[in-house]
Amino acid sequence: MFVVRVILGQVFICQKPTPFKKPPCTGQSCHKDNCTDQSHQPFFHSVLGTHKDSNTRLIFREFIIYERSQAYPEFLVEYERQ
Repeated sequence: MFVVRVILGQVFICQKPTPFKKPPCTGQSCHKDNCTDQSHQPFFHSVLGTHKDSNTRLIFREFIIYERSQAYPEFLVEYERQ
């Protein structure tokens, strides 16, 4: 497992599974990753995906970045499961 430092920048919070291939645009009602409307520029820097169970409790959060320069590996943690 790697412990990394990550710069998220302007984060888009995604409440439902969405297969973004690149970060979504910052347009108020758009938020598409393939937006071509020049008035919606720029795009978000990262995406925060949340997953909730049927009781609307937060199970886990997933942070997605699209540029390698946003992450810096800090430590390698090795462990064995027992």
